[in-house]
This record gives sequence, structure tokens and C-alpha cells, in this order.
Amino acid sequence: MEKPNFIPEVCPHCKQSTQYLVPVDTGAVVMLKAISKKIGQKRINIVHPRKEMETSEKYSILELIQQGKLTSVMVGNLSKLRMHGLIAKLKDKAGNYCMTHKGSQFLKGRIAIPKYAIRSKVSSKTLGYFEPDHLMVHIDDFDGDDCGGFWEGIDYEIAEGRVFKELI
Repeated sequence: MEKPNFIPEVCPHCKQSTQYLVPVDTGAVVMLKAISKKIGQKRINIVHPRKEMETSEKYSILELIQQGKLTSVMVGNLSKLRMHGLIAKLKDKAGNYCMTHKGSQFLKGRIAIPKYAIRSKVSSKTLGYFEPDHLMVHIDDFDGDDCGGFWEGIDYEIAEGRVFKELI
């Protein structure tokens, strides 16, 4: 994929950029797949990555996904998924996350999402997406071995924050 031609806003006083891009990349997709597996195992849309998923064991990417595990570095990068609206923090339960409907639809291959979120250094919020008309990604873009190989998908739906087992 082409490198984005992003020109961030600049502070008129200090001349530093006030925005940056956050991509959906292979690492983000691996983390989302692992979270989806853990949620599928639990059958409840809530997970505490630090307590339930973090491992110091050496696993291949495929094993991490299949077992619903994350490395410490991955746990530290979960904000990337939040910036794209694929997972969300639970306000009343510190350290817990849930998968969003958007996240499950992306993993099922039903939607493509913008490749780059625009983040504000000032407000620490996602301001929107960079060129969402043509810089989009689909789960099929991440089917190589570096992303766990073939993705069989998930056998449940996320609706209104709940996990519903799909009838196959």
C-alpha cells in the first residue's frame, strides 16, 4: 500500500505538529484476532488483557491467536485498536475491554475500515480518518503468515455489547 501523503496541522506558536496517523497494521489485526478468540472462549464480551491474556511464554503468532494470548508489548499497544473503534474500554471496570460491533464485522470480513486514524496530540482523541475514500483495509489484506495465516473468522456476533452464538 502506498505511503500516505499526510500533512499534519502545526501549532502556530511552537511549530510542532499537533496530529499524527495511526495505521491498522498486522500487529493490530493479530491483537484483535487474539481478543476475539478469548471473548469467544469466555462467551462474554469482556476481557482484562493484562490479567487474562498476557503471557511471557514464547508462542508463534498463530498460537497466540488460537489461545487468546497477548505479549506485554501487544497489551501496551491496545490503544491502537481503540483509536479505530475496534475495541472499547469499559468505564466502570478498570483494565477491561470489549469488542465493538465494528470490530466483529471487520473480523468477519463484512466491512472494510479506514487504514489510518488521525489522532490529536492536543486532545488525545481520534479526529477522523485520513483519506477514507481510498485508503481502506479489509481482513483479507492480513492473511499472510505474519498475521496468523488463514483466518477462519469468529462464530459469534457482537450486538449491543453482547456475544451471540451464530447458528451455523
